[in-house]
Amino acid sequence: MADVLPTQSRVATPVLQQTLTKRLQRTLGQDWNVAYIFMAPTVILMGGLIAYPFVRALYISFTNTTTRDIGPFVGLLNYKNLWNDIFFRRSVVITAKFTLSAVFLKLTVGILASVLLNRLGNKASFWTGLVLLPWIMPDVVRAITWKSLLDPLYGGVSRLLITLGFVDKPLPFLTGVDTALPTLIMVNLWQGIPFFTINLLAGLKAIDMELYEAAAIDGASAWRQFLHITLPGLRYVIIVVTLLSTIWTFNSFGLIFLLTGGGPMDATKVYSILAYNYAIGGLRYGPGIAVSMTMAPVLGIFIIILGRYMMSGRRLYATESVSRGPSPLSHLLSVIAWPFQQLLRLVLALFWLANDLVEWLLGLLGNLFARASSAPHGSASVARRHRRRRSGQVLPIVALVLLVIFELLPFYWVIVTAFKTELQITRFENVGWPIPWSLEQFERLLGPARNFVIWLRNTVTISCITPLISTIVASLSAYALTRLRWKGAGALSNSVLVAYLMPGIMMVIPLYGLFTWLHLTNTLFTLILSYPTFGLPFAIWLMMGYYSSIPEELEAAALIDGCNRFQTFFKVVLPLTKPALLAVALFGVTQAWSEFLFAYVFIQSESKMTIPVGLAQMIIGDVLPWGELSAAALLMAVPVLILYSLGQRFMVAGLTAGAVKGGG
Repeated sequence: MADVLPTQSRVATPVLQQTLTKRLQRTLGQDWNVAYIFMAPTVILMGGLIAYPFVRALYISFTNTTTRDIGPFVGLLNYKNLWNDIFFRRSVVITAKFTLSAVFLKLTVGILASVLLNRLGNKASFWTGLVLLPWIMPDVVRAITWKSLLDPLYGGVSRLLITLGFVDKPLPFLTGVDTALPTLIMVNLWQGIPFFTINLLAGLKAIDMELYEAAAIDGASAWRQFLHITLPGLRYVIIVVTLLSTIWTFNSFGLIFLLTGGGPMDATKVYSILAYNYAIGGLRYGPGIAVSMTMAPVLGIFIIILGRYMMSGRRLYATESVSRGPSPLSHLLSVIAWPFQQLLRLVLALFWLANDLVEWLLGLLGNLFARASSAPHGSASVARRHRRRRSGQVLPIVALVLLVIFELLPFYWVIVTAFKTELQITRFENVGWPIPWSLEQFERLLGPARNFVIWLRNTVTISCITPLISTIVASLSAYALTRLRWKGAGALSNSVLVAYLMPGIMMVIPLYGLFTWLHLTNTLFTLILSYPTFGLPFAIWLMMGYYSSIPEELEAAALIDGCNRFQTFFKVVLPLTKPALLAVALFGVTQAWSEFLFAYVFIQSESKMTIPVGLAQMIIGDVLPWGELSAAALLMAVPVLILYSLGQRFMVAGLTAGAVKGGG
């Protein structure tokens, strides 16, 4: 009897283990144990650096906090005071004007540029590479470029306009109350055209050319083909890139701060700069965070709508049942979106009515003109058709050349200014071409009077460590979110998207308070620790897109052959994602290389500054060393250009992955 009991116990133990395993799999998902291991680093980083600071910031917004310690609770007082604050109300209006104007212009010019590039066929790659340059440049390089170009005394634009006789005195582009905001919109247009162009061009290549051929046979004009084939074919891409650009433009901080600082007379003080001034500049953490949190519902609506489009196709396995009907959130979104849908339908109806009327009038005038000027033998008509055909070929090329000039001319100005002597700059000698070319500015910049070499060392250190962390952690968590079956994957995927789109100003204020309380500010370790807040969600999002494109059969075959999930990942899946890992690493390097806001807030010592922060110290002021700044901008841009030239194909694929994948 004594021998039977141990035998029964040994038999019962595996049965209990199997029963427990099956229950856990039914409750948590088939691959929950592997998924939890893969997700652990991401949960720790995002929970500690994003979720906890966000919750802490939300509480601080209900307090009167003016030091590193959280102040007394005041309830909704900060929020009530905001709506009575004329500066806040004005910043909301300025933010709305800036966002709506810039996004509309970027979408319009982006569609035009993508259509022009698509007509070039295989020759478009060279022009596409040129157009993309403003997008990959750091904010501080963009700021130096446009500040030097638009400077009233030494800028090239004012000098050119005076020389041509259009104006008799320099124009205050960035210093005039009436001109500062339109100038910022123009700079944002210049910066954002590449993003729209690259994504829309990828969408155009996915449209079947047979549709255009059939429409042409039916007699549809080029305009009709654009309205009824091109725009419907780009509908998904247009929605995604417009929402993304709206969120990014709404949250703009670095470029505006560097160009105008919110001035003159608060004419360009968007909500993000106001929040910074209240929280960091004025040590009023409660009102400063309340400014950001007040804008959070607006961003939340955009992010939720965007998520419904972008999450389609990202998850290989769906753990939620689709038979339960629409969720309460879907009903709420439908109610919120209904007025906007009706307004959009009204606008579209008016547009089609006006378009049909204009087309009818143009067709009538064209027929009358053709009858009045027709030749007996039709020779004049044939000549007119040839002229129209030639103009139809020349005009797109001219428009494309003008666009490229608009995108590249600022860089040309920086290059020629960097190689001028100080006398050439101050005396306006050889404005368009240095004679002779000189290395004087580089010698002064790299000399003992400046700390540029120290800034460069700090930037290189951070740009090597943080992308490595983000790439390793993202490769694990994106696989768990995309390929493994476990409950909670959908919610965490949405959380990654929210973290990816969360405005930097909303995160930097609570992180600054947290790091100050922990005595971690003013060190490079602080930047290395904080950069995953924006680098990791972006890396996960890109990797999710690539994992979704890998055939499921490869994993199934490896599992059948006896591999476990870890072996399948490391031996089968991960080797296939080398291009994706390269793209993520390259994007991570460029993000860390160009980051400004976190480094500007967390670092006070000049020996700990990165290049963007060091150059920002040189920009702020009345008398600016344009030669040295141009040389510094050139030195900072060269590594980005080298990385882009080496991995252009992978970076463009990563840039378009979020917009053209996952939807139809």
